[in-house]
Amino acid sequence: MLAGVYIEQSEWNEAQNLLKRCVTASPDTGYTKYFSLGQLTDGEESVAFYKKGIEILQKELENCENLQPAEETDKKSMVKDLSNAYCSISEAYMTDLCFAENSEQHCVSAIELAIQADPSNSEAYQCKANYHLVKEEFDEAKAAMEKSLSLWLPHHEALRDAEEAALANDEILIPSYDSRIQTAKMLIELEMFEQATNILDGLVEEDDEFIEVWYILGWLNYIQGDEYKLNAHYYLKKAKEVSVKLGIDDLDYISHIDELLKELEEAFPLELEEETVEELNSDISSDSEDENKMET
Repeated sequence: MLAGVYIEQSEWNEAQNLLKRCVTASPDTGYTKYFSLGQLTDGEESVAFYKKGIEILQKELENCENLQPAEETDKKSMVKDLSNAYCSISEAYMTDLCFAENSEQHCVSAIELAIQADPSNSEAYQCKANYHLVKEEFDEAKAAMEKSLSLWLPHHEALRDAEEAALANDEILIPSYDSRIQTAKMLIELEMFEQATNILDGLVEEDDEFIEVWYILGWLNYIQGDEYKLNAHYYLKKAKEVSVKLGIDDLDYISHIDELLKELEEAFPLELEEETVEELNSDISSDSEDENKMET
């Protein structure tokens, strides 16, 4: 769809204009255009688009009785779309519409509907966790986040370990790369450091040239105290190396990376010197092993 191309290219006005023409042409069919417009707009306008899309989607789901097995997958996708739309409405009431009348009631209601629509949707429980985090209800936020993680993280860990049983199960959807970054950030706020580290390590395995992931790993270790400072330095240095390699120096957190590296190098000069020697020896050892393999 052309609107999707505009969105990928960050041409927001063109995408909105095209989607609104689609709404005019067929206002009562096709829920996805309304959800896309909900993403591209703010406040009450965004909520109105989501609600119209939900209305159309619910009618489509009502007609999804006696489906063939191949069609069940499409229905599950639609159910998750419904759940995520309610999540988007709840987020609107936590941000743009936080001062609107009865905003908290609308927010809580949307979260409950998101979970009701698809109890297997981890994002619905993460949305609930975010609501409690905003209210500084940390125990409730942790409980909701643990429920969210239980719906996908064990499967993801099994996939990383290449367990056949997990590989055979294709019904558990792993959140997107960007979504997992946001999950890790929330886990850090909740001081759930072990789970955050696990998720971030998995992201590095998938793509080791994503600067933000290295940066978050560095920050995660930095805030845990002196015994983690060398780890923090390693990850922050990797973030800096990747930014130089990719020629990216205009991200908001690049300056913070520089500040943290400078602080760590001034506070732990001897330890960091030893770390550098160990890395050099490791590189030499790896080169020697490669040469031996080539000779063999």
